[in-house]
Amino acid sequence: MRKNLKALFTVAIASVLMLTACNSNATPGNQGGNTGTDNSGSDQENWLEAPSLKEAYVDSGIFDRFGFACETREISNADTVKGLVRHGNTTTPGNELKPDFVFAWPNSISTKSYTDSAGTKIQVPSSINFAERMDPFLNSVKAAGLQMRGHVLVWHSQTPEWFFREDYNANKSLVDKATMTARQEWYIKSVLEHVAEWEKKNGYGEGNHLIYSWDVVNEAVADDASKSGTDFLRGSTPDTKDKSPSDGGSRWYQIYGSGEFIVNAFRFANAYAPADVTLCYNDYNEYMDWSGDHGAYKTTSIERLINLIKNGEAKTIDGKLVKPRIDAIGMQSHVGASWPEVSGYEGALKRYLALGIDVQVTEFDLGTSTKDDTSNWSSYFKMLRKYGKNGSEASKYDGHCITGVTIWGINDENSWIRISNGVTQYPLLFKKSESSYLTKKCFYSVLEATN
Repeated sequence: MRKNLKALFTVAIASVLMLTACNSNATPGNQGGNTGTDNSGSDQENWLEAPSLKEAYVDSGIFDRFGFACETREISNADTVKGLVRHGNTTTPGNELKPDFVFAWPNSISTKSYTDSAGTKIQVPSSINFAERMDPFLNSVKAAGLQMRGHVLVWHSQTPEWFFREDYNANKSLVDKATMTARQEWYIKSVLEHVAEWEKKNGYGEGNHLIYSWDVVNEAVADDASKSGTDFLRGSTPDTKDKSPSDGGSRWYQIYGSGEFIVNAFRFANAYAPADVTLCYNDYNEYMDWSGDHGAYKTTSIERLINLIKNGEAKTIDGKLVKPRIDAIGMQSHVGASWPEVSGYEGALKRYLALGIDVQVTEFDLGTSTKDDTSNWSSYFKMLRKYGKNGSEASKYDGHCITGVTIWGINDENSWIRISNGVTQYPLLFKKSESSYLTKKCFYSVLEATN
C-alpha cells in the first residue's frame, strides 16, 4: 500500500513456502483495533467432526464452489486433505502456479526458436520444469478429489526479472513490445497446453477440469489510480511509475506503456484454454474508491479495465480469429474489521456484476486483532450469500452472481497476515491444535449465515 492510502500494511512471512496472498499491499482495514465481537466459549471442535461448510454452501446450491487456499505440504498431507474435502470442493495454490514457481528458478536457460501468431520470431526457453513445483500440486489436488483455481498467468510480481530482459539476462535492457508479446503468448500457450495434456492423461476432459478457472491477469490496477485520466494502471501512476516490481512497479507496463499486454493476455488465454474454463481478472482493494492526494479510484479503474478487455478486437491466434474473453472478476477480499465494511464491499460487488460478468471471491480473510470476530464474519457472509446462485439478489444481474468463495488459508497461525504492524492477527476460521485444526467461533457464524 502506498503511503497516501488508508493504512500501511506490513506482513511478516515465516518462510518462502508460507501461504502468501497475491499482494502484501492489500489493506484489510485497521488490524490493530479491537472492533469485532469476540464471543468466547469452549465449543470448539475438531474440523473433521464439525458441520460441513461444503454442505452448507455448495450442496445447498448457494455457490458452485467453496474451499481453502493451501500449500503443497498441506494438500499432500492425508489428514489435512480430509478437512479440505469435508469443508470444500476447491482449492487455490498459494504459490505453486505463479511464474517464479512454474519456471522453478533455473540455474541457466537454454533456448529454442519460436514464432508467435503475429509472425515474430524469438528465442524462448527450451523447456519449463513443470515437474518441479506445478505438477506435484496438480497431482495432490487430483488425489484429494478436489478442483482448483489456476493462479496466476500474468503478474508484475513473482515473475523472473530475466523474463522481461534481452537474452533472458536480468542485467540487460528490457525487450521491446513485439518480443514481449511473443514471450507472453509462448508462456500462456505452454502452461495451458501442459495442463490440457496433464488433464487428458489423468482422465479429465470437457466439462470436467481439474483447473476450472484461471486468474489470467493479477493486480494490474494501481492503488493510486486516477478517476478518469490515463494513469490508472500499475506502472503509470505517481506511486508506481518507474518502480521495480518489489516496490510496486510493473515491468509489463514499462515495456508497453498501456494496457495492451492485459488485452493480449485474455486473447491468448481464450485461444489456448478450454472454452468451459472461466477466465478472470483478479485484484485486491477492489472496493476502494476515494479521492486523495492523487486519487484512489480502484473500483472505477477496474471497471474501465474490464470494459477494455471486453471491447478488445479479435486477432488471429494460432490460425483462428480470437477475441479477448473475460468471464469473471476475482475479488480477493482481504477485508478488515473496520474497512471496507460490508456496505463498501457490497457497493463494489454490485458494480462488477452490472458489467455482465460473474464474481469469484478468491482470497477472503479478515484482518483483525480480535481472536474470534464473529460479527464481521457473519455480516460479510450474510451479504455474500445474497449474491449466490439462489440468493435474494441473484435475479437482478441477468444470471450473473458469486459463483464461488475461497478462504485464503486454513488456520490463523499460517496466515500471510499473522503479524501486521507488530500486532497478532486472527484472520481465518480454524486454529492449529497439534496435528489437526479446531473450529473457531467465527466458523459457526459463517455456517449460520446460510440461514
